[in-house]
Amino acid sequence: MRVFVLLSFLLPLAAQEETAKKPNPAIGNPQAIEAGRKIFANSCALCHGADGRGGRGPNLLQRGAWHPLDDDELFKTIQKGIPGGNMPPINQPDEQLWQIVAYVRSLTSPAFENPAPGDPAAGEALFWGKGACGGCHMIRGRGGMLGPDLSNVGGTLSLDQLREAILDPDADGAPSYRGIKIVDKHGRTIEGVARNRTNYSLQVQDAQGNLHLLSMADVREMTLSAGSPMPKDYKSKVSSKELDDLLAYLSRQSVRPREEKK
Repeated sequence: MRVFVLLSFLLPLAAQEETAKKPNPAIGNPQAIEAGRKIFANSCALCHGADGRGGRGPNLLQRGAWHPLDDDELFKTIQKGIPGGNMPPINQPDEQLWQIVAYVRSLTSPAFENPAPGDPAAGEALFWGKGACGGCHMIRGRGGMLGPDLSNVGGTLSLDQLREAILDPDADGAPSYRGIKIVDKHGRTIEGVARNRTNYSLQVQDAQGNLHLLSMADVREMTLSAGSPMPKDYKSKVSSKELDDLLAYLSRQSVRPREEKK
């Protein structure tokens, strides 16, 4: 009898806690994320940077500062600020605060969890057509081999990282993706992308996907590109809508299928 009474008391509490932790509709919603991006630019970017990489405030792409917070705690932190710290409260309606939370979450969550507000079918046509992305990049066995395989790009990069990779491919310094031209001691010329370069050896992948392993002692001339070989003109080459479409298509490229929100 006592066990029954205890359970009848605890079960409603558990249900209330589950209801209290129900995800806000803004989380993962592409329209809310885009709205949150705009609010963030006006209210948060001064301290956290326009892209969330930090300044006076923490770098939000490094999850250590806020990742332990659940959505409700992150909402309250944004709403009330940090007493005694440098973060002031934000006096905005709850709906807009949740949009900021959704955007901050999207900075580090995989793109396939937060698809861009574009048309994936139009993005696919752009990728394989006007954008000429498939000339260098492969998706599920189709496309070129010079660029990284994008079959799982939506599961590994956030939407912001995808957008930056398209519009500013040199932003990260292209440490592992450099165009290279080699002339070896026999006069043979090899062009492609540098892979696994050390002081002693070098791997070059050519446009056909062939991998050439060279000893640096056999290299007579080497020309290494200053940045990524990816085109730098996509800001003028595609419209904002086309960019959204392309991001919508790439965000769906994941080995783990996304569960559509009901």
